[in-house]
Amino acid sequence: MVPKTIDREMSTRARGTALEDSVADYFRHLGFDIEPRVKMKDRFDVSHEIDVLAWKTEPYGTIKVAVECKNVESSIGIEEVRNFHDKLTALGITKGVFVSTAGFTIDAESHAKALGIELWDMRTLRSKLGTSYETHEREPQKDVIRDALPLDPAVLRTIKPTHLKNSSALSEIIQLQYRPYYFLDFHCFSQQRARGTSIVIDAKGTLVLDGISGQFVDWKVTMSGRDYSRTVDGSNYVLCSSLPTQTITGADLPPSLSWSAVGAKVDSTAARSAAKMELAKRLSVGLRHHNTRSSERTVIQPKAKDVEILDVRSIKIPILTATYQVMNHSYVRTMLAATGRFTSDETSACTECAGRAGNVCENCGAILCESHVRTCSLCSKTLCGNCVVSKGIISKRLYCREHHLS
Repeated sequence: MVPKTIDREMSTRARGTALEDSVADYFRHLGFDIEPRVKMKDRFDVSHEIDVLAWKTEPYGTIKVAVECKNVESSIGIEEVRNFHDKLTALGITKGVFVSTAGFTIDAESHAKALGIELWDMRTLRSKLGTSYETHEREPQKDVIRDALPLDPAVLRTIKPTHLKNSSALSEIIQLQYRPYYFLDFHCFSQQRARGTSIVIDAKGTLVLDGISGQFVDWKVTMSGRDYSRTVDGSNYVLCSSLPTQTITGADLPPSLSWSAVGAKVDSTAARSAAKMELAKRLSVGLRHHNTRSSERTVIQPKAKDVEILDVRSIKIPILTATYQVMNHSYVRTMLAATGRFTSDETSACTECAGRAGNVCENCGAILCESHVRTCSLCSKTLCGNCVVSKGIISKRLYCREHHLS
């Protein structure tokens, strides 16, 4: 049995999360990009937590808003408003909104007005959010996935291995997982000297990190310099950055599809640090110095401090995983369900020669290309070279193991 004090704390925490999510939805509907519960470091490397960080790019620049949310029973006083302003100043954020379900004291309201901080009490919440906050508070939706890409219905057909002529021999299990990824826009400018020559690395692009592991998965970059040029267009994940996100619920997904959503284990601050380290390695430039004796190569690598992260977006991408079983073999196909792009496909290559697959052995389950396919003369079963039996010397005939004695 859960003690009442712990139960009360859990309930309060759930209401606080519901308030943050409702405010985040409000800014999202206004066209802002959102990151809830984000940790940011100031110039002194001190970490601060922002309940809701909202930003939007306009022709004249980027609007950035930090929101402090308090689901409390007593009015917020001047000290908490002052602390919030100190946090904004340390992080260099000029626009702040303080939300309190119990309102503010007169001194707090006067001080916030002088500091340019916008205050939202319950009356303001209702006027801006309508009944959405109270709905979240009474009945939290566990199947809501925010900042997500929609599932393309066509992928449920595309993921099937129809390139295998006898794919009906395989059993199928399909699972969908919404997984968080960080898309980080960056610019790198580094000037160094090598053998008396000034080398400038100038690069810009987007890096994609897995929000669970913090590992690099994709990027696009354009680099230019006096002695080099380089362009990487990205492959799978980068394409997702141009797609509009939305709030997905279980009702938006096919009822027959098994799905789950995973929260990020890496916050945006850690993602920024990981991106800088990764880019410092990947933006290296190899230059050759020619002389009469040999041709030597010097590798110039920027420092992490030379990399500036311009923007961070967290997007939940639907990952479709299909497992196909035949006999003792199991094959997995993984697809980005928002774009229909495969990230891995174990059914694409022949197990004998890595050529283009077109069949599956119905006896052992090996994937085969056309040159390695064998067919039983009696039942026309598709077989591999290891599972077929050859009879005859002059006129050879091929049989499966069930019919080789016929």
